[in-house]
Parts: sequence; C-alpha cells; structure tokens
Amino acid sequence: MNLLRICGATLLIAMVVGVSACKSEEAPAPTPTPSASEETAGEKKISFTANIEGLPDDDLRLMVQDTMVGNKHAGLKFTWKPGETEVLWIAFKKEGDPQGKLEVRKSSLTILEKEGKHYKARVDVNAPASLDAEKHQLIIAGAIGVSGIDAAGGASVPGPRHFYDNGQSYSLPMYFAPTKLRVKVTPGSRDREYYADDLTFHFYGAMVGATIDNTQGNMLYSPHEVTFKTGALTTIGSINLFDYEVGSNGQSLPKWTTTQDATTTQRVYFEQGDVARGTKRTYYFWVVPSKFDGRREMTMEFRTDAYDQELGETADEISTKWGVKQLAMGKVHRFQTAIPAPKGDLIITEVFIGGGDYGAATAWEFYNPTDVEINLKDYYIQRFDYNTKGNSASTWYPSSPTYESSLLPNAALLKNGPNSLDKSRQLGLKRGILPPHKSAVFYTASVENKDMMKTFERRTGLVYLFNIVSETFRDLLTDGRERSEQKLEYAQAFFAPRFHSGGKQYRSRHRIVRKGADTRWGRSSIPVDAFFWYSNGIRAQYPTASFFRKPGRDLPRTEMQINHNSDWVMRHRYEALDWGYRFSYYFDRNRVNTPALGIHWMEDNSTGSTVPTLPKDNGYIYKRPIFAPDYSKDDMSFDELKEQANLYKYIPPMWWTKERAQKADKKPGENP
Repeated sequence: MNLLRICGATLLIAMVVGVSACKSEEAPAPTPTPSASEETAGEKKISFTANIEGLPDDDLRLMVQDTMVGNKHAGLKFTWKPGETEVLWIAFKKEGDPQGKLEVRKSSLTILEKEGKHYKARVDVNAPASLDAEKHQLIIAGAIGVSGIDAAGGASVPGPRHFYDNGQSYSLPMYFAPTKLRVKVTPGSRDREYYADDLTFHFYGAMVGATIDNTQGNMLYSPHEVTFKTGALTTIGSINLFDYEVGSNGQSLPKWTTTQDATTTQRVYFEQGDVARGTKRTYYFWVVPSKFDGRREMTMEFRTDAYDQELGETADEISTKWGVKQLAMGKVHRFQTAIPAPKGDLIITEVFIGGGDYGAATAWEFYNPTDVEINLKDYYIQRFDYNTKGNSASTWYPSSPTYESSLLPNAALLKNGPNSLDKSRQLGLKRGILPPHKSAVFYTASVENKDMMKTFERRTGLVYLFNIVSETFRDLLTDGRERSEQKLEYAQAFFAPRFHSGGKQYRSRHRIVRKGADTRWGRSSIPVDAFFWYSNGIRAQYPTASFFRKPGRDLPRTEMQINHNSDWVMRHRYEALDWGYRFSYYFDRNRVNTPALGIHWMEDNSTGSTVPTLPKDNGYIYKRPIFAPDYSKDDMSFDELKEQANLYKYIPPMWWTKERAQKADKKPGENP
C-alpha cells in the first residue's frame, strides 16, 4: 500500500509555511535596515534586489493550519506584506579562489512588493571591507531560515526550533545559489548600483504532513511534539551553499550535511492548533529527504508535551509505523492514512498524601477530560499493599487489590456531618454523573481546612466532594460497630499507608479501574489510570506531599511513568488549596522575570508582574514551589527531594494560558 502520496505541485517557498512551538529566542529578530551610503569600520553598507519564488495555488490548502496569537501568525506563515523583514545570512568570496576565506555577514531582507506569485525584496548588508565589488570578482551566496553560515559555507538548520512565543513565526530554509555580485557606476557620479546575476531564493527541503483523525474520539487532543526514527529523512543539519550535487529530480542542489541517521530520535515541536473532537488535522513539519531507492520504515510518536533538556521525555500518546517511499525535494508530502487520535477516560489529577504509617490523611481528585459524561458507578479505586516479607519483585505486591472501593459511594459510607458536596441535582444530573471537564474529590477528615467548604462551593469545576472517614476502628465505635466497620472498609482503598523494610519506607500503590454494567463485583476489570503503579519491579516510594497532574497530560496511563518528565509534579503538602481545578496554575508571561518564574495561581486575580506577598493569595508558589522530581530515586523522602525542588522547578508550558486553564474546567457550551 502506498502510505505516502505527493500532494500538490512543487513547493517553491518555505516562507509561506512553517512549524511552531514555544520559545522566541530561536526565532531571529529582524535587523535594522541600513542605508546604502553609510560606512562603518571600513565596511560599505550596500543594497541590491532579490526575487523570492511563490507558492502554487494548489498548495494554498496549507493555510487552514494557521494559528494566530495577538493578531499575528503563530508558526505557520504564508504571506508577506511590503516592509516586512527577514534575517538573511550572506557569504562573500573571491571568484576563482576556492581556498579563499569566506566573509559572512548577518543582514536583512525587506519585502518590497508582490508580483503575481513572486516577491521582490531588497537586501541590505555591510559588505566586507576586504572585498570590493569594483576591484574584485565577487561571488555571494546566502540563506534565510537558518541560524548562521560557517567558515566552510554551511548554512546551519538547528532544531528543534520554537516559534509560538509572543506570536513569533519563522520561515523554513531558503537559499540563493552562488552568483556574481556586480556594481554599476553612474558616469560623473559617486552613486553605485549593486546587483547580482541571479539572486533568486529557492526552497530547500520538503514538507511532510501527518493527519490525526479525531472523528471517532471523545476528547480534544493537543499534540505539541512529534518524534520519529527513520532513514528516509532528517531535520537538523547544514546546507552547503558552495558545494552542489544533482538531486533525484535532476536539479542541482546544495549538498546536505547531517549527523542524523535511522537510529537518531528526531524531534519537532509545534503549536499548530488542536484536533477537536469530530475533526481531522494535519500537522506539517520540515525535512530533508534522504536519497535511496525503495522504502524505509518510519516510527512516529506524538506527545502532548515536549522533550525537556532537564526533565527528559514523557510517554507518547500515539505511536505508529509507516512504510515511507522516496521523498522528493521541493515537494509537499502527506501520509495517506490518518492516525486515530487517542481516547480519553477518567483520570487522577491530584493526590494529597499526609503523614503517619496508617496513611489515612489523604485526598484524591478524579477528573473527566473527555467531552462526554462519565458515570462514576462504573469506576473503582484499588489499593495494593506492599509485602514487607517479599524478596523479589513478583512478591512485593499482590495480584489482587488489598482494598477496592466504588467511586460512587453510598451516602451511608461517608463521614457524618455537612462536609460533603453534591452539585448533581442543581446541575440537572443523575447522581454519579460526572460531566465533561469536571472533578470529583474524595478527602478524609484529617485534611479539612478552615473555610474549605466555602471555597469549594465557589469552584465551578467541582461537582462532588465526598468526605470519607480517616479514624481508626476504635475511634469510630461511637457510630456503631457495624456502621463503623463499613465506613472504614470503604475508606481504606483511598488510604496510602507506609511499610518499613530494610531501613526504608515503601508505600501502597493505587489505580482506578472500570467495570462494565454487566460485570459482577469481583470479576476482572479494565485498568484505567494509575498512581505509583508500575510493573518494572520498582517499589512504590513517595513522601508526604501534594501531587499534581501536569496541564495537557489528560490521557489515562495504566502505568505511572517513572522519570522527571512524568505526568506528575509535586510540592510540599498543603491541603485543599488546589482541589477542584484541572490545573490551578497557568503560564503568565508578565511574571517570567519575577521569583514566580512565569507561574500564576488561578485564584490570584492580580495582574501584571506584581505577585501578592501572602502565600494564601499567591498559591504558595514561593513558600512551597512545584517541582518535577525523579520518581525513580531510591530515597523518596521529602528531605532528599527538597534539593530537587530547587533543581527541577516546574513552570506550566507557555501554551497553558489562563484561557486554556479556565476552559479546562468548563464543559462544552458552558460559559467561561
């Protein structure tokens, strides 16, 4: 089966399409436009015109991929307006002097006008003082969409690049081939007119599009990274502007130098929009095709979050393989078969773990990330206790849960008193129905805070608040022996006890499972999401702390990932601060250059760079910072992890804006 098809005609310009992600420092800023008559340190500032080839009409479909931020293109750029500028790198050399030193200058390209599908532009550059077009035969070559040109004439294409920040966009690599730079002197005048024999920018590389199909999905999917391994294409390297070869289409092209091969994990970050439920979306990225005959295998992985130099990578949500035929330079390629989007389910979004070996001081938040209702009566939480007598991984935890409880408790199983909330009736719901993008919280009496109930009543993201018991059996006898036993038995699955073995403390591990309507109690169940559950032999260790699911990490995991870039971050315990939010912090650009480092608590209504000084007003972001620990550490005591809190401070990604954070707790159609 032909898994790749070539779509449309030759792509002649990269400036009209792009890929986006998250950091502005990788998108070069325009240089000032110099005057042709100025001279600095012996260098002449000269100008000459250039042509930029345009995009064929049948490739204009790419425009639907555009994302706008602040009325600016955020990644995918398709057109210029007169006066817009681009950073241009130019290399100068003497003709006939192959060993001569290259002189490289960073310059600017200014759009003058559009002529049909082409653009006219002006190049402004400080010409090297040692090279004079009137005295020497000069050759120039250049490129845009690159980070620089080295001494050998290699135009560097770095990666991964980010261009979502602040509405910045970038242009994919384009080059002009070596051409003579000439000068015309007007008789009787000092004016000089500079021009080149053929200064036309050509697109280098190709575009590949992979379509994610969410027509059968149940939730929004927002990928921000695609990684792949293949011998069919590369994404990082150097365009050799003075060394050419004949491509597969018979055209003369600059040689491509890269260290990537079939074993290299190639990463592309982008911000090209979401895949809404019931829709498809094609994500495009720039590549350089390898030269080969036949097909190459290509594995692709899509992730909601992206690789981090300090935190590593997260687990993929989509993994697929393709049989890739030979790609062509200057073309738009598209995988013919769409990739199904992952489906969502109930997830654990926050866990509070208190002190004591008994483990009764806990709170759990369960969240519905999908666009459809979830019935809590179909879900159960399971607790698996550590076996202190086991001497191998296979015996450390039982195969059947030590305790199991329904996520729709009978009212008689809850703690006595008014400290539970059930908003289902006022929302017109059957009890137990959890609407899209809403939460249910279970907490024990040990973690109650003053005025907690008033706070939770205001939080529209919270539908259920179930207060379960935390007292020991002896303390519960005032409620009657049988009733006390039932309440304690129900609450046990939510407890997180500590077990001492070999001088270390281990914990219970937990997961939520789904049981169908026709499944009896005790029959096999379907694992849905996990908290410190993993099958790699590591014993569960976690300290007294609050644990948060990262924003965007909305897909259930049957095993918890054990690395820095897990779905989970943590901080020193503080009860009841964040329950009832999908994620209670968002990225605030105004607070990047403050001790908050870009974090803004949802209930902090202040604006600008001034952060409230009181911990209760700023969400304790200073006093108890959020961080991303290494969950595979042998010692997961909080004292040991305090150092990690300084090393691996967590900040929500730039795309997790206040608007996204607020929308996360609103079901479709609900007013913000």
